[in-house]
Amino acid sequence: MLKVPLGERRYFHVPLNGHTLKVLSEAGLKVRSFTLTANLLSLTVSKYVEEIKCTGAAGLDRNLRNLTYGNEERVIQYDLSVVVRIAKTTRKIVSSFKRNDTRIGRGIASKYGKRRRSRINHLLNCATKQVVEEAYHSKEAIVLEDIKGIRRLYARGNGQGGEFRGRMNSWWFGEAQRQIEYKAKWRGVPIIHLTKGETRGTTKDCARCGERLQVAQQGQDEMKHRRQLWCGRCGRWVDRDINAVMNQSRRGRLRFDRSLPNKAKGEAGEAMKGNPTTPVILRVDASKMTRRGIPKSYQNHM
Repeated sequence: MLKVPLGERRYFHVPLNGHTLKVLSEAGLKVRSFTLTANLLSLTVSKYVEEIKCTGAAGLDRNLRNLTYGNEERVIQYDLSVVVRIAKTTRKIVSSFKRNDTRIGRGIASKYGKRRRSRINHLLNCATKQVVEEAYHSKEAIVLEDIKGIRRLYARGNGQGGEFRGRMNSWWFGEAQRQIEYKAKWRGVPIIHLTKGETRGTTKDCARCGERLQVAQQGQDEMKHRRQLWCGRCGRWVDRDINAVMNQSRRGRLRFDRSLPNKAKGEAGEAMKGNPTTPVILRVDASKMTRRGIPKSYQNHM
């Protein structure tokens, strides 16, 4: 129970669920404040987190249908294809309502938009939590690429179809990064942000030899190697997502190594600091992790 003093030795008791009690029982955690409404209780908590001593770095590539995490030693892909189907179904349902009343149309779009956001956030929460736990146990810094301005690639007037633009603009890359960042700080996992220059060529440069990769030819090769690129020097097909995280991890490790002698003054000093006081609202991270891939509660939705 949460005891809220009302004065004159009177208290108002609010029951807490198991997840909240588990989080509040962590050593060193402090409750900063709480917000109580008619049907919601939000607790703001903080704790001192010591940054883990990393022995390596691993890249994270955010894609429309998956999150790819890894380095030269191992690569893990988290399937998020159901996110695309949820967004597509929502757009189809909203467009099926033919009403001349703009106010009703906005209400319908808002209702289904909130439902879509809730489902997608749960899926992203499961995947990002596993990524951070993998980095924590492997003692690796998470390397994120800079993809700011990517929305401009799918703006109206670029000669792209409406369905394609709708699918690409439903890509929740910003939310995935937000969850990765605050969960990593809560666990003491360092985050390294690559610049635009360091990000350039991570997908199209071969991680083994540095040769410029080529796309598949038209016809059967294009369908067979749809997500793969060809390296003329190595003579092999390379998955573009795996190749990207391998390049990211290598470039992030170089940044990490340069920052070790002068961590307080180095270029990556800010990225490598811990998070002693950043508050975390419990209800944001309330979803439980299930397994890699699609959570069971969503396997039968589509």
